[in-house]
Amino acid sequence: MRKRLALASGLIVSMSLACMSAVVSAADTAKVKFGYYPALVDIPVFIAESQGIFARNGLDVEMISFSTGPALIGSLLSGSTPFIDGGGALLSFPQVSRGHNIRGVANFWGENLYTLIVRKEVPTPNAGRPYPAPILDLKGKRLGVVALGSTTSAMAESLIQDAGLKVGEDVTLVPVGAPATAIAAMLAGNIDGYVSFPPVNQMIDASSPGSYKVLIGASQYPPLLRVNFFNHVATTQEYINSNAATVQAMCKSIREALEFLKVPSNKAAAVKGLEKWLPGNPSGVIAAALDASMPLLMANEKSLGKIDRDAVQHGNEQLLGLGYIKEAVSYDTYVYKPCN
Repeated sequence: MRKRLALASGLIVSMSLACMSAVVSAADTAKVKFGYYPALVDIPVFIAESQGIFARNGLDVEMISFSTGPALIGSLLSGSTPFIDGGGALLSFPQVSRGHNIRGVANFWGENLYTLIVRKEVPTPNAGRPYPAPILDLKGKRLGVVALGSTTSAMAESLIQDAGLKVGEDVTLVPVGAPATAIAAMLAGNIDGYVSFPPVNQMIDASSPGSYKVLIGASQYPPLLRVNFFNHVATTQEYINSNAATVQAMCKSIREALEFLKVPSNKAAAVKGLEKWLPGNPSGVIAAALDASMPLLMANEKSLGKIDRDAVQHGNEQLLGLGYIKEAVSYDTYVYKPCN
């Protein structure tokens, strides 16, 4: 009888400890919202969620989809979404110049992820010539971007300017939204080209092979645009002031997601996780897009997840050249140092 009582008591204690552990774990979990864009520009975020990395770092993340970068920034500034994909410099830096305390906390891409594609029917006599000559083939054409004021819009404007052309006069920028609507617009002939990003090219390859050609590949962009400030996690200083530990956990999660991607044996799990957030694509599309993205994600492998000074400087130079800001945004002002 005593033996049974001892066993029962031990079981009760073990169960009590387990319950206490669960309570502590739940108490330590921070519930946060993350605003993302429904494309592979946010690969590390999708990996952190799908592989349980957020959860292991004490984050219960509610993922909220936005169709454009300006909508993401608006959500951050309103306080409704404390973490967002901060896009590139055009999304965040003009807002900082207006006095908003946006802070960059974790980086995604080591190098440029954008390609410039055109419909196969578009004449491209300058294709293959040194940059920026191929851009001259856009004269009189309609170039699709996600939205006016988006990162793709800034890239388009820089490319057009480098070729000595003018937006509105020589090339018309057309906002066409997320990948599905952009692809539909291009295949229907409503736009002649598109500032593309993963998995757009791979989606077109699967649905309408041979319907487009690459005018400028990601590696063919000039140095200022190839090493620039791209998609990253952004929050506000106000949120950091009250939730520093949560911000640190977010940074740690992004770094661990990038480290997860480095391991070749993790590819199948990575693809499955990405397909969870980008469903409905034909088999092989996400895997092909991930393959194309990996060298660009890992281009600055020694500083995975960290925001690079040169990238911020180039982002400033780009926006100053386009007239979006009058003064450069300081790296020390924008970047949250404890994460970088």
